[in-house]
Amino acid sequence: MFKSYLKIALRNLWKHKLFSVINITGLALGVACALLIIFHVRQELSYDKGFAKADRIYRVTQTGKGDNARSWAATAPTTADAFKQFFPQVENTVSFHRPYPFQVLSYTDAGGNQVKFEEKGGFFADPAATAVFDIDFLAGDKNSALNTPGSIILTDKMARKYFGEADPLGKILQDDVNNIPLKVTGVIREYNFPTHLRFDYLLSMSTIHHFLDERSLSNKTWNGFYNYVLLDKASSAKQVEAGLKDFTAKFYEESNTTREEILADREINIQPITSIHLHSRLEKEMYPNSDVAYVKIFSLAALFILLVAAVNFINLYTAQAFGRMREIGMRKVIGATYRQVIAQFLGESLLTTLLATVLAFLLFKAAIPFYNSIAERPFYLHQALTPAGLGITLLLIIFIALLAGGYPAWHVAHFHPVKALRSKNMPGTQVDNVRKGMVIFQFVVSVFMIISTMIIYRQIRFFHNKDLGFDREQVAGITIYGPMWQRFGSLIDDIKRSPDIADFSIVSTLPGDRFSSQPFQPLSATDKEEFDNSRIMWSDERLLSTLQIPLIEGRNFYNQMPDIKQKEFIINESAVKAYHLTSPVGHQFIADGDTGTVVGVVKNFNFASLHTPVDPLVIKYDPYRANYLLLKIKPGHIPAALTYMKERITALTPGGTFTYTFIDDKLNRLYASENQMSSIFKTFAAFAIFISCMGLFGLSAYSAQLRKKEISIRKVLGASSAYIALLLSRDFIKLVLIAILVSCPLAWWAMDKWLSGFAYHIPVSGWMFAIAGLFALVAAFLTVSYQAVRAALSNPVKHLKAE
Repeated sequence: MFKSYLKIALRNLWKHKLFSVINITGLALGVACALLIIFHVRQELSYDKGFAKADRIYRVTQTGKGDNARSWAATAPTTADAFKQFFPQVENTVSFHRPYPFQVLSYTDAGGNQVKFEEKGGFFADPAATAVFDIDFLAGDKNSALNTPGSIILTDKMARKYFGEADPLGKILQDDVNNIPLKVTGVIREYNFPTHLRFDYLLSMSTIHHFLDERSLSNKTWNGFYNYVLLDKASSAKQVEAGLKDFTAKFYEESNTTREEILADREINIQPITSIHLHSRLEKEMYPNSDVAYVKIFSLAALFILLVAAVNFINLYTAQAFGRMREIGMRKVIGATYRQVIAQFLGESLLTTLLATVLAFLLFKAAIPFYNSIAERPFYLHQALTPAGLGITLLLIIFIALLAGGYPAWHVAHFHPVKALRSKNMPGTQVDNVRKGMVIFQFVVSVFMIISTMIIYRQIRFFHNKDLGFDREQVAGITIYGPMWQRFGSLIDDIKRSPDIADFSIVSTLPGDRFSSQPFQPLSATDKEEFDNSRIMWSDERLLSTLQIPLIEGRNFYNQMPDIKQKEFIINESAVKAYHLTSPVGHQFIADGDTGTVVGVVKNFNFASLHTPVDPLVIKYDPYRANYLLLKIKPGHIPAALTYMKERITALTPGGTFTYTFIDDKLNRLYASENQMSSIFKTFAAFAIFISCMGLFGLSAYSAQLRKKEISIRKVLGASSAYIALLLSRDFIKLVLIAILVSCPLAWWAMDKWLSGFAYHIPVSGWMFAIAGLFALVAAFLTVSYQAVRAALSNPVKHLKAE
């Protein structure tokens, strides 16, 4: 019987080639898209689950209280030790600290050959990090690699960058910024699973004393360390959470502060390590995290693409069933049971799905490089060929086969044998209405995705093109470190002589990077007055002219180099508002341990992401705290300016490292998640409309075939070809119009909710919906009109003679 069913299924696929191609191609595209999204979502959901103790590892965070308070991913340096002493449930603790803002590491071999790179991917780490976070050593002793000062362990990739194929163990890397030798005590394997804890190298925590003094390391209000705790068992988390208020009160206890005052200001919390990537957007995250909302959006996109493809199959299969009524009637007459008819058609559905899945895997393989370029992370085909991946694929095949074949099988199994043998169209209105509903559903999804894609694309363009309040075009940031300062005066003279450079300045932090958040207290404030922290940057008198930041009150800094006698601040409008200043110029404040005077106010400019409003900002005059040289390059002179700077820096500091970044590139990277979502939506919106039009093409072809006698009679009676084409197209166009009317309010609601997550966003305009609807209408009309025109131009005599 199986052989007979298979033979009939193959014969029908071959007999109806057009419908077979449409079904298989549509399902293949749907399955390929779904597989890509499913494996993307699976990877997003698997962050940090590769650690053996993931269910027991928690990150310690701080939640600020009050209207403008911040919540922090990092906490004070002493938090981990205090946690271990306070909670008996804590088995171990690990702290990480990122060297600010970068390190320049070099290695010189026995022959005098030197390699040198600027590094930003390192952390100081406790010795316990190797055990708690399952660090896999390729060389070195994991139990002692981070025990002694001046120790560094490297990933195998970083080890090859400095040492090639030579054995790195025992070799010395020089920290050229701080002039500290670092001994390589281990080479480790990079994690083979996604994690928020990404690093190229780890320094022993005892080395940190070369970078920070004891005052900083004992400061309980400085949130500078990433602290993790390993609990004795997973169930201990509830006990620890119950004691966090007591811990917070004890940790921040002071002689003049009550428990209630402490808890009203802040609270220490713990966060499961597995929830960080999708559920955490705190201040000072290690790296930008994703958002669980995007995972939900992509999951829905996968489901809808699959449903659109399945609807094609259902519609065309039920339409084809009318042509097989006599076959089904004959089978029932000679004894085929209800279940056997359903089994036959479900088998045909499964065969079509299997053929589509084979094609889908080929498309999936071809699309992986495209996915990697969008997601900016490597994904390989063998990752999908694991038992879990193959299980997902098998479940997907079964789901699609039942979804796409279930209704058609049930539908044909209910054919009455006598009427089927007479070729009477029994189901009529019910099946026709179901088919129309499915066409409407397809185009609701398609138009929804088109509208969403347009709005997401325009919001991304808004991010990249909005006037940020300063000139970001052709501004390069060149890293400054130790040796450069010794010849910095000569370097400035060289810059002034360059015909390619319009202006320059030096700054501590580049726009697009995270600005430090520090207390900024009025000198006249009382002990009972509390003020939120402000962002702070250190710069010189040329910053405002280099970035074209408007000064709206007061004056710019004066050049005080080389001896800074007057401590001066320039603040932005948000700071004026936050500190309730009516005449800010002349007010004295305490910041960064110094008492200084506000000399000017600048207009607000977006130095950070447009996700949030502009924070209060303090610019302190202190060029010695700078880390970057800002260059405003003249239009068309970028290659010449960069070549000139590289030559001058190399000449002034032999062996120095020349590294740079452009401000607009740095700002654009703030919207990586949105750029990714935009690219994915554009792709899948195109697939949705294409699959929908394929189904419409098949249905219109079938409709024209069913009505060929009617069309021939109308033509004989004088109907024009244009009238015939309109007659055949009209019903389908009505369905698309209904779909547009249904999808527009849904898209408006979803996109309005998405846009509300940004402090700055575009308005949702009616013309976007009109263009999306018109595009879908034109696509549907062109698809249907091909078959309609073909039927209208056919010879009526041929069809009437056949009848």
